[in-house]
Amino acid sequence: LGEIDPASATMKFATLGMRPIAVSWLWHKANEYKKVKDWDKLSATVEQIIRLQPNDLEVWDFQAHNLSYNVSVEFDDYRYRYVWVKNGIGFLVKGTEYNRDEPGLLNEVGWFTGQKIGRSDEAKQFRRMFRDDKEFHAEFLAAGVDVERALGHDRKPDNWLVAGLWYDKAVDSATLGRPIRGKTPLLFYS
Repeated sequence: LGEIDPASATMKFATLGMRPIAVSWLWHKANEYKKVKDWDKLSATVEQIIRLQPNDLEVWDFQAHNLSYNVSVEFDDYRYRYVWVKNGIGFLVKGTEYNRDEPGLLNEVGWFTGQKIGRSDEAKQFRRMFRDDKEFHAEFLAAGVDVERALGHDRKPDNWLVAGLWYDKAVDSATLGRPIRGKTPLLFYS
């Protein structure tokens, strides 16, 4: 699929007007790759899905959860688990590029950053790795979240404080009139 614009006539031609069938087939393949633990093919298939459905928010939610919660636990070494948790969060961040100012997606980035890094069984190791992960911090900065504003006691970015920045960004987006999906306003704002 290369770098084809998902909304272009070229993409419609490439799928011969059968985008729903192509998407269903790709979802099926992604689930197969997950079952056989072929993580490279799974990642490539997910990339194809988002090229076909960049504004379907469920794609971003489902696959980010899949990478951070399901794929990550397949590894024994906590360092590999962290990489997959980071991949899931990075996937959500990428989703915010395609779906600017979408409160639910911004909220999910905050949730994953706080909960999956800060409350998992490997929280101690994940939090330490997050504090030192300058590459990941740069990814957040590119998405408009300055992790340098969320420094912990050791003067390094803290995952809970960074999650708070994502929550703030979600609230700002909702107050600008963007609809909140999937949650009541009470839960969203809490």
